[in-house]
Amino acid sequence: MTREAIAVGLDIGTTKVCTVIGHGDAAGKISITGVGLVPSRGLRKGVVIDVEDTITAVRDSIERARHMAGFDFNSVVAGVTGDHIQSSNLRGTVTVAGTDGSITPEDVERVLQAAALDVPRDREIIHSLPRYFAVDGQRGVRRPVGMRGRRLEVETHVVTGTASFLQNVVQCVEGANLTVDSLVLEPIATSEAVATADERELGVALIDIGGGTSDIAVFVEGSIAFSGVVPVGGHHVTRDISIGLRTPFDIAERLKIERGVASPSLIQHGEALEVMTAGSGERLRLPRAVLGEIIEARMTELFEMSREMLSDAGLLHRLPAGVILTGGGALLPGALDLAGEIFQAPVRLGKPFNVEGWSDQVDSPQFATAVGLLRFALRQHSLNAQALPAGALAASGPLPAANLTTPSSPQPIADFHRRAWGASANETPAVDVGPGPAPGAREAATGTPLHSDAPTSDGMEEDDGEETPFDRQRRKGDGPENTSDSARRERDADFYDPYDEERENEPPRTWWQRFLHRLRELIGFEMN
Repeated sequence: MTREAIAVGLDIGTTKVCTVIGHGDAAGKISITGVGLVPSRGLRKGVVIDVEDTITAVRDSIERARHMAGFDFNSVVAGVTGDHIQSSNLRGTVTVAGTDGSITPEDVERVLQAAALDVPRDREIIHSLPRYFAVDGQRGVRRPVGMRGRRLEVETHVVTGTASFLQNVVQCVEGANLTVDSLVLEPIATSEAVATADERELGVALIDIGGGTSDIAVFVEGSIAFSGVVPVGGHHVTRDISIGLRTPFDIAERLKIERGVASPSLIQHGEALEVMTAGSGERLRLPRAVLGEIIEARMTELFEMSREMLSDAGLLHRLPAGVILTGGGALLPGALDLAGEIFQAPVRLGKPFNVEGWSDQVDSPQFATAVGLLRFALRQHSLNAQALPAGALAASGPLPAANLTTPSSPQPIADFHRRAWGASANETPAVDVGPGPAPGAREAATGTPLHSDAPTSDGMEEDDGEETPFDRQRRKGDGPENTSDSARRERDADFYDPYDEERENEPPRTWWQRFLHRLRELIGFEMN
């Protein structure tokens, strides 16, 4: 095995740091050669709060993976999350530069840059993922290079984060004597490991239940349509158990894993458990149903917040493939059934697939993000080995890898100097937004988000009584900016889809009716 064939994914989470080393083949199957899993120290809700503790955890995870794999490496693709992450679907328009009207990769780069110009200066771009292009008003174009036209438009999914938070992640990786090839939003990476191409094409939502946050990504017609972060995760469930049963946090975590269920209906009548109270050490015997009710309440809140976020984005009715639950929190018995009741859609458990080698080491939803990051890293190495230009298309795999800024990258237009840290979209050009400093090189002012008020220091606390950014959105009565159907129509009439208006005037449908409607559309029949 050559050094160039090796890739590394690094998942730095609130509860764990996981390193996965492997290599891949032309068919997209990856072989796991090393895994390093250690408890996470120094993060809260996906954000670094202690650099030294985080560096120690990253270094321990890396060393375990190195020892298992038997070889060394010096760069990784790292995942990022947290409630500072914001996303929006933005549009850009440019005039085709060529005299013959033929669209070139340079035109594609310019239109992507034009779309990203609307991003506030105090945010760093993690991803700029083209959803589709339009040539002279004709929507749905996926590969515009070589086509002829006068006007090129794009709708792109732009993911940003607070520069200082992103720089802290980079600093922790570099503190472990590694370099960061790319930063990738974790739910996008997770989808690479657990979602099939058919599900992405049909319409599917991914919910990754982590320790401090739950990440959401929605794919429609093969490309990403929405991403977001719900500030509720498995740690909140454990904290509720600790407070409700008056027991230490570590005991509450063990109770959740060993005896916890997301639905009390799964507990047989009369089942009991012993709980050691904090301080006195007294052992109390309680009905196990009490534990189930505590877990059910928090999991219900998580799924309802996720459902409301998708509803505000106008995507709840566009998920005929249903919902994929992954992450450690998805392993709770009854979680799939509870999610199915709330979303009124099919729900399945997401585990990494198309994996060999030490596959038994990663055959669990909690490894899905790390395996997805590995897939991105392998795709990136493949593109670099082929020496493809920034505007080149990736022919293999559902999502091309993240490409790095290179000296040959085109100069940014106007006064736009940002680095695109992450990956490009499904079957669309892998284009950097433009060369520029790493996150934090500019002054990171206030971290004003695209959709909601900036999180305060109180929002970083584990106390669930604090008002989260999502709570503020619900109180204000507005959802994420630029993602609802009405906002899209007001923003650009050229991209208005009359089917959206017809759907609003129809009576509410059951999930089965919506599924049949979508199925008939796909095979070409009209809905009566």
